[in-house]
Amino acid sequence: MFQIVKFNNDVCTTSDGNMGTCYTEAECKDAGGTDSGSCASGFGVCCAAALDSCSATSSEVRINNTYIRNAGYPSDIATGAPTCSTARQASTTYTYTIKKISSTVEQIRLDFLEFEIDAPAMGSCANSTLSITGVDAVTMMTLPTNLCGVLTDQHLYLSVKDLATDGSVTLSITLNAAGTQKWNILVRQYESSQTEYLAPRGCLQYHRADAGVMMSMNGGGGNPELLTDHMYTVCIAQNDKMCDVALTASTFMLGGTAGSCTAADDKIVLGASTQCGATLGTSNSLTWPYSGAYQISVMTGATNTPMNDGFSIGFLLRSEEHTSELQSP
Repeated sequence: MFQIVKFNNDVCTTSDGNMGTCYTEAECKDAGGTDSGSCASGFGVCCAAALDSCSATSSEVRINNTYIRNAGYPSDIATGAPTCSTARQASTTYTYTIKKISSTVEQIRLDFLEFEIDAPAMGSCANSTLSITGVDAVTMMTLPTNLCGVLTDQHLYLSVKDLATDGSVTLSITLNAAGTQKWNILVRQYESSQTEYLAPRGCLQYHRADAGVMMSMNGGGGNPELLTDHMYTVCIAQNDKMCDVALTASTFMLGGTAGSCTAADDKIVLGASTQCGATLGTSNSLTWPYSGAYQISVMTGATNTPMNDGFSIGFLLRSEEHTSELQSP
């Protein structure tokens, strides 16, 4: 008599504390993963997957919760992988192909746990570039084609709902020369049934917590610089108990003049409020009253000659009671 045990391919924690996926031992091995602890009451293994090959040719992501890393990570690509001498040449492109794990996958989320490649030049990614292709039309309309510098702690939602089952998304990291660049990107796939994780259609970034920080691309690190020609939407999950959002900027430096933003200026739009220039609201603070979904439009101009920093804004959803307390004498 044989006992057949079935279990879901859920998220699990690997022996080193990272994220993995619960598979049978055979499934994990066949997909190129590594057994890193048990799951499903011991019937499965927590399958760890990381792509950190020296190869500049295409590497394929076949397991959910896969980490894409430079060779030798956590060291940079030049010093961390002494055997990768062939990668130390001009204009090397590292390509990663992400296959849908099932036909019901609607979105892929990329978490840039650490990402530092060459800085932009006046907002243009002339020295190194991360480019993403293969997403469906919803994401293609807003996905920046120029991403570089520091993207650590940023994330992106890529819509793949309209892609065929055998469709794929491609990440390409092009370096003029290998040096101090490094990257560690977590790739997660969400199926149509995982409604609590799916971002609203059209949101390139989606913050699900009631408090957090939203930054312009390359808005972190020691030398932030706004990237040019971006137009996308940042969304914050709605909480029916909250009635407005308190915003506080630690960095806010965009093109244009506050109070008279033009079509060509860098800007962010929060409901009926358009913000540009060197100050967010009053003294870098602003209350955003609820007027529908929490969706922030981010638009940057064609040039950044003054090398404006961009923005880093903390947000906090507030209840009506909290708002009343703050306004009372």
